[in-house]
Parts: sequence; C-alpha cells; structure tokens
Amino acid sequence: MADQITSWADLQARAAEILARVNANPRLGRAAAANPMLTLGRLDYTLDPEARVAIADRLRLGPAAAERLADLRREVAGLAGRAVDPDDAEDVRHLLVELGIVPVAPGPVLDTNPPPWRPGGTGPDPLRRLRDQHPVLAPLLDYRRISASRPRFAPEPVFTALLDGEGRAPVTEVVGRLQRGAPPSVDR
Repeated sequence: MADQITSWADLQARAAEILARVNANPRLGRAAAANPMLTLGRLDYTLDPEARVAIADRLRLGPAAAERLADLRREVAGLAGRAVDPDDAEDVRHLLVELGIVPVAPGPVLDTNPPPWRPGGTGPDPLRRLRDQHPVLAPLLDYRRISASRPRFAPEPVFTALLDGEGRAPVTEVVGRLQRGAPPSVDR
C-alpha cells in the first residue's frame, strides 16, 4: 500500500528516507532531478490532492512564489465563480468562453497554453492582449508569469526515458533541503 504525504511538513519529515531511496538508484536520481513529483509516485508515495499542487509549486518555485500562486488561484476562482486550473490550457479556454471573452464560434483558436520558460525570463503570454477584457485576466496573467519564471518539471515520457537509462548525464547523488538553514553537508 502506498504511503500518503499530506502536507509540506509531512514531506519534510520524510526527506531523509526519500533521498536515501533515490540515491540507491542512480537512474532514479537523474529522473528525480527532472521531476520530483513523479519520483514520489515511483517510490510508492501518494500525495493528498490538496497538498499535491502546493508541494509541486514549492519544490519548483520556492515558498514565497508557491504562496503567491495559491493566493492567485483563489483570486481567479473567486472572479470566475469556479475553480480554475491556470496551468491547464483547456480549462483556461473554457473559462474564457464562459466569460464571453473569446467566442465559441469557429475561427482561429486562441492559444491558451501557459507562456514558456526561457533563461532570464518568460516567453510572451498569448493572453496578454486580452488583459483588459475581464477582471479575472489580471490575476490569471500574474499567475502564469510567476509559474513560467522557472522551468516546469519534465513530462512523464521524459521522466520514464531517464529512468530507463536513455539519458546521458550521470547523476551520482541527489542532495536536497526542504527547510531553511544551512544546506546539508555532503562528506566525500
């Protein structure tokens, strides 16, 4: 039976055990660097659905940005009248149609994919030109800008390829820190 992680504090409490298991398998270490969330699943951990997004945001973006994204998700939901996944292009497209911002009618389909990450910043957001069309767009655009400020975790096919040894960069050890303070020491 899978072991459940219910919060950031729960993940912190298990960090030493998780890192030991990751370091026992060099291929898993490489895959973990590409997507720590999928790694947890491979190690038979399940994440509480409410904690999953917060943990992923915190691992990828840090505590301040993760908290800001949570606030922006709540703001978008309040303005939209329903929960919205700002990272899901289809959900964003449905929201824009529901609010009458984009038509349902045939024609050019608006790109609602999140802006891409680029070294030194983010790429252009295709929704930027709609910013003044509805109050929901300001927090949605802010969310997408912050989310795109760091690379996203590798998708499952890339994770699996790394796990299967198809990658080329050797990883000999993974070291992590899930709390403030000095980084863990590594004796060599």
